[in-house]
Amino acid sequence: MSSYADRFALKYNAEQYRRVIAGKEIILHCHHYNSRIQSTIEGTPQVDGKKIFSQAAEATFTEHVASALRPEDSVAQKWEVAGALYGHLGYGRLDFSSIDSGIVTAPSSHFVEGWSAGFGQRKTPVCTFTEGFLAGALHAITGESAQFVERECMIGGAKACRFERVNGRNDPVHGLSKQSFAHTQKKKTFDGPANVDAAKIVSALVGMPIHGNDEGLIPAFGVYLANTPADFYNLASIRFIEEMERHGLGKTARRLLVSDAETCAMNTFRGIMSSPEWAGLVQPMIQKESDNLFGIVAVSNALGWGNWHVDTFQPGRVLRIESLNGYEAYGFRELRGTSQSPQCFMLCGVAAGIMALVFGKGTVEDRIGSYGSSESECICCDKPSCVFTVEKL
Repeated sequence: MSSYADRFALKYNAEQYRRVIAGKEIILHCHHYNSRIQSTIEGTPQVDGKKIFSQAAEATFTEHVASALRPEDSVAQKWEVAGALYGHLGYGRLDFSSIDSGIVTAPSSHFVEGWSAGFGQRKTPVCTFTEGFLAGALHAITGESAQFVERECMIGGAKACRFERVNGRNDPVHGLSKQSFAHTQKKKTFDGPANVDAAKIVSALVGMPIHGNDEGLIPAFGVYLANTPADFYNLASIRFIEEMERHGLGKTARRLLVSDAETCAMNTFRGIMSSPEWAGLVQPMIQKESDNLFGIVAVSNALGWGNWHVDTFQPGRVLRIESLNGYEAYGFRELRGTSQSPQCFMLCGVAAGIMALVFGKGTVEDRIGSYGSSESECICCDKPSCVFTVEKL
């Protein structure tokens, strides 16, 4: 993996608060969020969620793997690059030694870890994302179109996840169709308390080596992180909502995605606030309980989500938070254009989650749902920013 590390060097756009690896904007999320949105999308009986999830990965990594390759790479090297990218991003480790026979194995898996932690026992395979990754990598490397099916999964007791190439595919490889979108970012109006040095927090976190270990996993802050292209999240969420709307369930789909993000915020930031990194970097800046919220917002701005900040704030009661260039809004504009309604369901849920985490009482389960959030303005609706209001219920 290390021989290709230069191809995966993180480039951080400080002005836009964006993380880029191998030409793709990537988002840091944890196994709680990744496995939960998979459970939501694949577990909704009205739609073919597995197809939505795998096709989003296929479309994304057809491009991402291709951007990591070099003209002088041999076919064998290209497969090495694909595996190195997969591991560097934090999804696990892939063994391509039998790829000529159509077999790929994975002795470690981010999604298996996520499902094991969040959903207990399960017998059926959970690595849909990897199926899509492999189909995209195959097309990027050879130009061929085929599907990969997970025949065995560690979630069901197998020693490794095992994927098999299935030929005879009739539909084309699903790529990304994006339109350019140029947005003039408005200026911040409120920076928070002076004792919470947001710039220092962002700089320190961006400098951390957040990439896969020898097993291709990223255990950090008490969770498993993964560097996932924004295109994947955006495409999977958009297609899920579109398919649900065909059944008159668009509002339900949106509510589910907001709930997933709220749960993610509670678990992810709880882990971050309990970590040595928080204790050494952020905790010395905290002078009162409400400062924790500003520390969390600063941390989130290092995760690639975009540039957001607290606008107005009544501790424990009301939060008005503004996103100047959130990845969901930008992604929707690129993939679908303008919208009549806001489209930032992840940030909407996270806003409620961090209020519940900082000011709620009891367990995580007790706190979930104690705050309600809504998005009143969105870049997708031709507004200058996305605005979220959180209130105590």
